[in-house]
Amino acid sequence: MDVKAAVRVFDVINLFAEVRQPMTYSEIARRTEIPQSSCHALLQTMVAKGFLYAPGVKAGYYPTQRLLHVARDICSQDPLALVFQPLLAGMRDATGETAALAALAGNRVVYLDVVESRQRIRYSDEPGSFMYVHASAAGKALLGALSDKARRRLLDSCEPLPLSTDGSVIERAALEQEIEQGVAEGWHRSTGENVEDVAALARGFLINGEPFALVIAGPKARLLKHQQVVIDALLQTYTQIPASLLG
Repeated sequence: MDVKAAVRVFDVINLFAEVRQPMTYSEIARRTEIPQSSCHALLQTMVAKGFLYAPGVKAGYYPTQRLLHVARDICSQDPLALVFQPLLAGMRDATGETAALAALAGNRVVYLDVVESRQRIRYSDEPGSFMYVHASAAGKALLGALSDKARRRLLDSCEPLPLSTDGSVIERAALEQEIEQGVAEGWHRSTGENVEDVAALARGFLINGEPFALVIAGPKARLLKHQQVVIDALLQTYTQIPASLLG
């Protein structure tokens, strides 16, 4: 269940990230669909805490540098990022494609970290972005890392499964069979199901009982042409995860 006050704070921050210019409280209220009285109180609280300021009498509000410094200080000591960023960079260099670390957020997949390909035509994404758990290599790998009971419960929460990008119906029985096959092979694949013309391969695993996945994604034709190279890099990187983390 979402906490309304917390959701509104993040809605305001995301709006500034999108617009990138000062806005009046009435404009912020309109674009976030927050009642004006509530929006005004929220913005005043963010000003009092040092996260917003008013650049002029009528110019509205804009985030201060405090948001940047707080985020930088937090991210600099992220225990998983310290371990996985070098591993993701290694996967990117070995395959030439974008590498990512994924986890579950409810019944969706969220990227925790992304190291983008250096190629001009590439799969591009950013940490914090979401995708369907049933229509992505990361999602299938995460489901494969769960126990049978936990997997069924999560898939139950997704019913009915949304359509694939090409409008086709995704049958749960076929999906579950594909997940089981991926568990046996040690990797899972998606081919244009989440993003058209993008393919991805993923390897799921548990850290302290929670599912995570290494992911390599790129243009479908190119990635599938070099699929074995990508699989080898994916599985090799998995062996480099410290044993103290796994399980």
